[in-house]
Amino acid sequence: MSQSSGGRFETFDANDRFVVVRDDEGYGVWRLDELVEGGPLERFPDTDEGYEQAADRWRELTKEDRRGHDRWLPRIKWVVLVSAVLWALSGAVLGVLLFEVSNLDQPGLFEALYKWSQVVNATAQPLTIGGFALYVILWLEGRRRR
Repeated sequence: MSQSSGGRFETFDANDRFVVVRDDEGYGVWRLDELVEGGPLERFPDTDEGYEQAADRWRELTKEDRRGHDRWLPRIKWVVLVSAVLWALSGAVLGVLLFEVSNLDQPGLFEALYKWSQVVNATAQPLTIGGFALYVILWLEGRRRR
């Protein structure tokens, strides 16, 4: 839609993704990034009822969009929780095994466990920190959208 067409162009409800627009053809719900050159997602008549329908559809789309972003938060929360537990446990196991391996001069089960504990610890630490950071970023983004 070109705003330079000389016709009526009014925006009503808007957020960072969708907008309700009234133009010469009535009301429409548009994606904000397609407002200039794209078409509306849906059209509604140029009446009070048409505006109500457009506003209802805008609210539905906004709610669906938020739900799409919020679905990752519980998953990330579990990744952070599990990796934090693994990080703590592997750190404790490393401490115990370090003592045991240093007392024994022969390779065996303790040495293998020690190496695997190092791998788990080295993997769980960045997962915990990175997952927590991602959780906070998505949580803040969700709060900003509301």
